[in-house]
Amino acid sequence: MKIAVIGGDKRMLFAARAFADDGHEVAVAGFDDLTSLCEIRILSVADAVRWADIIILPVRPVKDGFLNAPFTKTEFPITDLLDRVGEKPIFAGGIEPLKPYAKGKLCDYAALEYFSLYNAELTAEGALSILLSDYEDSVFGTKILVTGYGRIGKLLSAQLHCLGAEVTVAARKALDRERAELSGLPAVDYPDIDHSAYPVIINTVPALVLDRKAVDRMREDVFLIDLASAPGGVDFARARERGLSVIHALSLPGKTAPYAAGRVIKNAVMNILSKEIPLI
Repeated sequence: MKIAVIGGDKRMLFAARAFADDGHEVAVAGFDDLTSLCEIRILSVADAVRWADIIILPVRPVKDGFLNAPFTKTEFPITDLLDRVGEKPIFAGGIEPLKPYAKGKLCDYAALEYFSLYNAELTAEGALSILLSDYEDSVFGTKILVTGYGRIGKLLSAQLHCLGAEVTVAARKALDRERAELSGLPAVDYPDIDHSAYPVIINTVPALVLDRKAVDRMREDVFLIDLASAPGGVDFARARERGLSVIHALSLPGKTAPYAAGRVIKNAVMNILSKEIPLI
């Protein structure tokens, strides 16, 4: 099977490597400075599409109407790319922006529970890496607020707790707060948060839960990390006005653990191809 991995960040290169290790013929495209990748072909986007049997696009494959390909200076309108792909199957991490234009089968590997679980683990690990490298105080004994208690929030809260941080979970659902408390973590609803009490605040919610009022209540020396997809869950404009230390940590698996993230993508795609999960 000929597989073209097109666009994306470093994790897509490791996904290509993982496909090749499984014995597939593999090509990559959308990486300007790449000159060699062992037996993996390095092609133009047009040539890769023509050559391949299936197309692998990155997590969040579309950005502002173009292929999400940060390692090339050439912009590829997603409509043009999909016209070239024709009826060949496309695998991507999120297919909604592709649906209006795709002619063949679309397969969302990010919709798999397997992918979600491992991606959450790698994201939580990446957030922990940022905190340990950039926060100038000890995590041990520090009061940390984690907003959201989904997959990432649960994993990150547990990891921080194991390091000795005094973790509080903020969650809207009473059931989530109860689950946090059963895990030994105090929990609050959003209206009851005392934002001034936390030197570190980490958001995992893809909604504006740390709005202007919340930002105004934060300490001047707060270390703020937002893990939510754009536009995030923090009023960044107000945080910048106040001069707060804030990091919008997007696509962490591709930055802090691209090797593992690439293998996760490969395994998710192979799960679909093996028909354990039907094509969408």
